[in-house]
Amino acid sequence: MRSELPTTTQGFVLARDMREAGREAELYAAVQSGRLQRVRRGVYSAPRPDDGAMTPPENDALRYRALVRAAAQSLDRPVFTSYSAAALLELPVLGRWPDSVYVMSRDSNGNRRPGVISVARTTDTHIRHVGGFAVTSVEFTLIQLCRHASLGAALTAVDAALHAGRTFRAPPPLTTIDRLVEEHERLKPYPGSRRTDEVLRRATHLAETPLETASRLVIEELGFPPPELQRELWLPELGRRAYLDFGWPEYDIGAEADGRGKYRGSGDVEVAIDTVMKEKEREDEIRRLIRAFTRWDWNEMWARRPIDRRLRRAGLPVVRRPRRLLVASDRFALRANAGE
Repeated sequence: MRSELPTTTQGFVLARDMREAGREAELYAAVQSGRLQRVRRGVYSAPRPDDGAMTPPENDALRYRALVRAAAQSLDRPVFTSYSAAALLELPVLGRWPDSVYVMSRDSNGNRRPGVISVARTTDTHIRHVGGFAVTSVEFTLIQLCRHASLGAALTAVDAALHAGRTFRAPPPLTTIDRLVEEHERLKPYPGSRRTDEVLRRATHLAETPLETASRLVIEELGFPPPELQRELWLPELGRRAYLDFGWPEYDIGAEADGRGKYRGSGDVEVAIDTVMKEKEREDEIRRLIRAFTRWDWNEMWARRPIDRRLRRAGLPVVRRPRRLLVASDRFALRANAGE
């Protein structure tokens, strides 16, 4: 493809380049034959092979990331923010990524036009570069995402940016809650600040997956007491520690939210069997140490009733009035997250 048609350093074919070279007919022929696909107006790329290994949300994230990169080819020196900067930072969100890119306006007036949402530039904003693209600071990006996204989508990204792994090999967090709060206060007053308040008061560096973040909102929705996150237990028979996603020590209850991906290993059957057996040994010992233990997956989390039923059966009380926090747009599809 690159030897035949002029491409950018990002691998895109631009309609304007083809026109200037007098090769418009070749561009249309390549689209008609499926050799190229339209990413956004005037920007094309070769279709990405789909080997079936990626989940729908992973494919949607790649689609949107390609859309943002394509926008950089046709917009005049864009500075990406909100959803678009989050995508370039490879942060997750619940639900589908949008069809528009988010950029900083040149002035204090925001605006919308087909495929592009410009965010008003009301204050100085630190600019950084990610993969050659200009983006707003992590803190400003996440504040804008809180304004534009649902609670579930924004909290997922914020938790991921705050996450600090337990091992020395784990990548450092992208930011801290103190820096986010400081940026939030610096930007006030601004439209949507209350939405940001709702996200920041729930944000944590302890959530290890989007499923854990979403599950935490469901636990709150159902009216249960807030759990202790990553509750540590010593497993004497196995000689190692276990960290429960959710724990209620006062009720001697623990729970975990697991996607099926953790049991797939490297694809090797023996590795997968070994992974399942080790997890069973771990769970068996956990059940011997605490009074009640349960777990759920993505589909059960979205259904909510399995979590409600299991936690009530375990003896966890409802301490506040239930209310809905996750919205319909947070859910990608029934099986969308089954592999995560």
